[in-house]
Amino acid sequence: MEKGVMAGMRTDKKSICLFLVLTFGIAWALQFTAIFSKNQVMYTALVAVCMYAPLIAVWIVHKGLREAKTGVHWKPVFKKNWKWFLLAWPGMAALIFICTAFYFLLFPQQFSPEASWFAAMIPEGTDLKGISVTQIVLLQILTGSIYGPMINTFAAIGEETGWRGYLVPALKVHVGRRKALILCGVIWGVWHWPLIFLKGYEYGTGYPGAPFTGAFGMILFTTVIGILLSFLYDKSRCIWVPALGHGTLNALAGAGLYFMQAGTTGYLLGPTIAGVIAIIPAALLACICWLRSGQAHDAE
Repeated sequence: MEKGVMAGMRTDKKSICLFLVLTFGIAWALQFTAIFSKNQVMYTALVAVCMYAPLIAVWIVHKGLREAKTGVHWKPVFKKNWKWFLLAWPGMAALIFICTAFYFLLFPQQFSPEASWFAAMIPEGTDLKGISVTQIVLLQILTGSIYGPMINTFAAIGEETGWRGYLVPALKVHVGRRKALILCGVIWGVWHWPLIFLKGYEYGTGYPGAPFTGAFGMILFTTVIGILLSFLYDKSRCIWVPALGHGTLNALAGAGLYFMQAGTTGYLLGPTIAGVIAIIPAALLACICWLRSGQAHDAE
């Protein structure tokens, strides 16, 4: 059996297929319900709940979530993993800001120091109590950097249990580490497609080739981020570490939008880390991790 795959984990092809059917079936049912819901609160709630579909699928396939059954490592072991938790939190935050800065360096005409994109959403006549819009945005980013990742971690654990905790290790048994990372990234990207095609999720609607280019942009994004989160999981042997990284990503990925020029409606290229240009620094880092994962496999 592949090193790092626990004996209790169901890695046979039938179990993997069942996991995928359940993960897509549950998530897409919730996504389509959210898309056709006319209530924004309901939409947000259903999209959040669908993040638990991979965890539910792991639970059904293994008839439980205990480590001995699933092979998913749950114990945080903070004393051993503190550096990986730091890399997943401030480290991921730094990567997001680097990708955003990279985009604005390439497209300075889209950068608005006055945060005009955000300012346009503030109702006319709102009393800001003498605080500038830029100050409000920076304060929001700062506070979001502190509590956002912790809150989002408890939603992200649903996805991470399925993608990094189960699917990548299970696929490794059949196709090896490198192909498993790519394949999981593609699957994770396609998992988001209903929201992208019908709701403009992540990229909006006003970009060339929408929504098809956005659908493949999502695959690039999930593959790159998936490799980085898998690196954190492999190093820490604790599923809470990539969950924290995922939570940090969800909390801060959109921060760059605040500084876009008002009226922008499409974000395929950036400035969020999901943009196909903005993601380049993260992609370079992911390539290093991906190549090292192959070396680790050869050494086993």
